[in-house]
Amino acid sequence: MVDEYIGVVGRSHGLDGTVVLVDAMSLPQPLAPGTRVGIGFSRDFVTMYTVAEFTATPHRTTLRLQEFSTAEAIATLTDQAVYASSGDVGVDDADRHRIGDIEGCTVVTTDNEVVGTITDVWLMPANDVWVVTAPDGSTIPLPVIDDVIKHVDIAQRRVTIDLLPGLRDITRTTADENDA
Repeated sequence: MVDEYIGVVGRSHGLDGTVVLVDAMSLPQPLAPGTRVGIGFSRDFVTMYTVAEFTATPHRTTLRLQEFSTAEAIATLTDQAVYASSGDVGVDDADRHRIGDIEGCTVVTTDNEVVGTITDVWLMPANDVWVVTAPDGSTIPLPVIDDVIKHVDIAQRRVTIDLLPGLRDITRTTADENDA
């Protein structure tokens, strides 16, 4: 089963059928040559292909498939999503949390400042968003990415985060503009 979103096939990169993935996810482990991936407009409707080469850097993620050898041939997959099995990208059940486990958790910064309580979970294509309601009633959308979510302790109902600059201001600005 190919259940993990990897990215979207973007433009070609070179002449050998390599493509740049846009909206690419940071993976615990890169896709190895020979790995089977599904490509399609939905994870439920994919065509399976074999990875020839996969390279991920902070600036660019590229993918070459064994089934394609030219830029023209791979262009038929442009704008389609790439999916792989969770085991092939190094994700296991310990990395996953049910919505009911997350909602109601207290959110604290790495400096132990209480930010609020998770009151909603948005399931988004690139990454989920955990909505935190602060003590003053404002909300803060937390992208569920490694740069923000540092530790989740379901037993203690506590999530430790690194609150990136500007996250507190996202909804406050919108709310202030609506009041005007």
